[in-house]
Amino acid sequence: MGTRTGVALGLAVALLAATACSAGGRDDEGADEGAKGPGGGGTGIEFAGMPDGCDGSVEAPSTDLLVDACGRVVILRGTNVESSAKGDSQGDDHLPASGQASQKHLSSLGWNSVRFLIFWGAVEPTKGRYDEAYLDVVEDWLDLYARQGVHVVLDMHQDIYGWKVHGNGAPDWAVLTDGLEAKPPPEGQPWYLAAVDPATQVAYQNFWDPSRGHPELREHFLDTWRHVAERFADHPAVIGYDILNEPVFANGDLDATLAIQADAEAGRFHNTNLTEFSQQAIDAVRSADDDAWIMIEPTSLVNAFPYPGDLVAKDLHDPRKGEPRLAYAPHLYEPSVHDGNGYAVDSPYVGKWEGYRVREAEDLGATLYVGEFGGSPDNARMDQYLDDVLAMADRNMLSWAQWSWDPPADPEGSWSPVTVDGKLTANGERLARVYPRAIAGVPEAFSWDPNTHTFRMTWRERDGVEGPTELGVPLRAFHAVGGIEVGGDDPAPVRLVLDGKDLDVQPDAERGVIALEPTADGPTHEVCVHWGSEDDPC
Repeated sequence: MGTRTGVALGLAVALLAATACSAGGRDDEGADEGAKGPGGGGTGIEFAGMPDGCDGSVEAPSTDLLVDACGRVVILRGTNVESSAKGDSQGDDHLPASGQASQKHLSSLGWNSVRFLIFWGAVEPTKGRYDEAYLDVVEDWLDLYARQGVHVVLDMHQDIYGWKVHGNGAPDWAVLTDGLEAKPPPEGQPWYLAAVDPATQVAYQNFWDPSRGHPELREHFLDTWRHVAERFADHPAVIGYDILNEPVFANGDLDATLAIQADAEAGRFHNTNLTEFSQQAIDAVRSADDDAWIMIEPTSLVNAFPYPGDLVAKDLHDPRKGEPRLAYAPHLYEPSVHDGNGYAVDSPYVGKWEGYRVREAEDLGATLYVGEFGGSPDNARMDQYLDDVLAMADRNMLSWAQWSWDPPADPEGSWSPVTVDGKLTANGERLARVYPRAIAGVPEAFSWDPNTHTFRMTWRERDGVEGPTELGVPLRAFHAVGGIEVGGDDPAPVRLVLDGKDLDVQPDAERGVIALEPTADGPTHEVCVHWGSEDDPC
């Protein structure tokens, strides 16, 4: 293996930190017909748990926070649905193989959101023609999520550009390789090495570089986003749009990317092409939807090492009427964990990622949303890795979606949090934690101690907000509260202390929610929840 090839292989690991899981299939279980109307419940589909009279008129208290139609601050916690939707070719249905029935298990973790994969090639399989039948089924899924009280981020997904070059995302007509034929990676080699194939590199550059003679590719991609936003702007489940999963090679081909590594590591690399594209996508979505959050990602190169981000903050803005609603959506994949080699005791990754990404979100005036993170439970010290990532997320009050749902029959080694029958996997057990789904005010801090099973939060009141504060509770992990049995052993004892007073809690077992309505006077409130029979910190 030559030196350049070895460098390219190592870089590909960093550039394409994502899982590979392909399967077809779908569940045609019936769903209500979609309907149009103002966001927040003005359609024929009601968003579960949303109080009446919420019209979406209350802006977020600051640009680093999201709010629902009632003005409550929302912390998105959930999963990607799902890797199986990628399929092996453009002709697959590109819908989750687990089917709609599996989504009921979201409530067992108390999760309130999913990052739902859609694909340019599924929306516009023929140049200039949109597949409304595909979007109709996507809308069925959105209806299902609305009925469950689950927010959806629509993710325009790609890995290795498109199916025609052994990836997924772009329609076959938009994969222009200048006559080269892409070859799959050698047997036994990682799937992501398909990105270094010369044909794949040409396909990427024909999309990213209009000077090569194909500016229509980018235009069609942006028009596809306009169409998707027009279809779903009024759907009560849709809270955001992730404009392009793990963008790569916007700055040039593999050679150009290798050449800027030193500058990227030092924070001197500014990806003006990706920044311009991101602004174009923001403008495209805003032409149809003025309310949802728009998620923008740095190039995937910076996520893996990690390096400082490459977007140029001063050149990005939200043209909506009102305060900006942008989300910075980098992924979080510690390279050794991603590749199954364990989590080193002295790994600096999570701390470095936090330092870079929190500051970059502030520079962008955006909320921070981790669109993907995960790894196999077979990794050494995987529990500690998840604890470190999740504690970091809590102290920064950021949102996340783990990778990915894809429930297996056998939980052994699965990244998924649940099995097909709804049992928590090893990862699911560690991801199970109490968190604030919706806060009727402004959160000041919250945390979960996985060793004592204790949650704490403080928040302050805010005028104009409707509805209760809601906590997501992982009923499947802790079995039950308030005498509601959800399977397994006897109900685990729980204590909830709100503003110094013990409460008799009765959770909504259908949604995995405890609702809090403080009665104490004063501008601030504090809650402590302790699960289990061990020493009670509350």
